[in-house]
Amino acid sequence: MQEIERFFGNLFSGILNRFKYSAMDAADRKMRETIDEQVEQRRQKPKPKDQEDRDL
Repeated sequence: MQEIERFFGNLFSGILNRFKYSAMDAADRKMRETIDEQVEQRRQKPKPKDQEDRDL
């Protein structure tokens, strides 16, 4: 009986850990994508000094 409980305990624990780490990986990936997008947007923005030079 204890072996069966241990088996199912390990099984459910493994499944829950897989979902937990999968969710953590997805959140980490999304965070990195968001940061990369923000960095790219800032790179594409003209600098204020460059904008003044163009207006003159």
